[in-house]
Amino acid sequence: MTDSDIAGDRPASISHAPGSVLRSPAAKFFLTGAITVLLMIPLWMVFALTSERESRRDEVAWAIGQEWGQPQSVYGPLLVIPYLARVPVDASETTIARRHLVVLPETMTASVTAETEERNVSIYQVPVYASQIAVNGRFGAVDPGLFGSDMTTVLWDEAFVSVSVDDLTGIEGATLAIASRDLTLEPGAARDGSYPMATGGSVAVGAGVHAPLGFTGPIAGFDYALDLRLRGTDSLRLAPVGRQSEVTMASNWPHPNFAIGMLPSERSITADGFEATWRVPYLARPAPQSWTLERDGYYRFGGEMLGVGFVEPVDFYALVERSLKYGLMFIGVTFLTVFVLETLSPHRIHIVQYCLVGLVLVMFFVLLLALSERIGFEAAYVIAAAATTVVVSAFIGLALRSRTRAAIAAASFAGTFALLYAILRLEDLALLAGSIIGFAVLSGLLFATRQVDWSGLGRPGPEPAPAATA
Repeated sequence: MTDSDIAGDRPASISHAPGSVLRSPAAKFFLTGAITVLLMIPLWMVFALTSERESRRDEVAWAIGQEWGQPQSVYGPLLVIPYLARVPVDASETTIARRHLVVLPETMTASVTAETEERNVSIYQVPVYASQIAVNGRFGAVDPGLFGSDMTTVLWDEAFVSVSVDDLTGIEGATLAIASRDLTLEPGAARDGSYPMATGGSVAVGAGVHAPLGFTGPIAGFDYALDLRLRGTDSLRLAPVGRQSEVTMASNWPHPNFAIGMLPSERSITADGFEATWRVPYLARPAPQSWTLERDGYYRFGGEMLGVGFVEPVDFYALVERSLKYGLMFIGVTFLTVFVLETLSPHRIHIVQYCLVGLVLVMFFVLLLALSERIGFEAAYVIAAAATTVVVSAFIGLALRSRTRAAIAAASFAGTFALLYAILRLEDLALLAGSIIGFAVLSGLLFATRQVDWSGLGRPGPEPAPAATA
């Protein structure tokens, strides 16, 4: 019996050289997957770089705000009336303490105009605004019953109007008129400086201005008119302090963000700017009409204010960070494309070259970040994607010695970049789009490799050397 008879149906050209299993498509598939996971390390480094650049942008915005004005919130006007009240010391003893009654206006009508411009520092642009705020309304008569049964004396002559402003460096001018009488505004939202709370500690009263009223007796009600010229950055908000409040805001900024507080009742946005109107009734307001300062604090509106954020239309740092979150899927799809083209080709790509292709894909995100800071996200994405597509597809064409496979790779990469861009824009549908794309890619891979000899045992071995002649 000959050796060929023992071999049976096995082709004579099959080779079992040591290491053939490691060179099989299955082994390369799993090695490629391992490389994809390891590439998460440089992707994380790019993510950290993006966060660092974003922090630098925020530092520049803060520095500009220090000179021009920080995000501004206007809280007021409030009527504050000091009084003396009996306060229990223990179960059998009381003392006289100073308290303050805060009263909100009956009506508040505000008209706000904000002219914006962009300040440049190095490569960063920060929108700033200069606003004109006109607030009119009326305070009602103050009922002595609001002071409570423990009140002993109302200090009418020390009553004052208080307006809180987040950053006083942004105030260019301020006037307050009461019943057609101009008042003298003084720094600080509080007249007395510190207000100890009944439960311990002190009441937080921020920056702002106040004006003594100069009344000598009970307050029967009065009209007020407040005018502010206020500079700031990032956002401008007002508290709807009136029992009935109506605020109209207009600006030349075409990209307003109304999601920083109460949404406007009406709004109009054009390429030349926006105009919005808020109408807030008493029932929609988070604060009562009056309260005791030492018991309930000074600020009662919290986040329930109204206003607008002056934001950049496209935060490219956020988009780059979102693209990095899909980096693993992006690299995996690219590697699968290269793997399929290699498997269906008689030529091979070394595993080290897969590593180099992966690093080129990581550099795509670095290019995207660097170019976005200079020319914007859309143009940066097109340039970085085109450069990556040309480099990787050209390499595949040379490595596999096929222009057809290079064209297929280029079309595949272009489609992958287009789908990634679509996912970045479909913020609310990103998960759905990503899952559909992943399913489609895996399905295509399943059918494209249905005839692949994953073990590599069916591959012909090296041709035997010719027999020596005598």
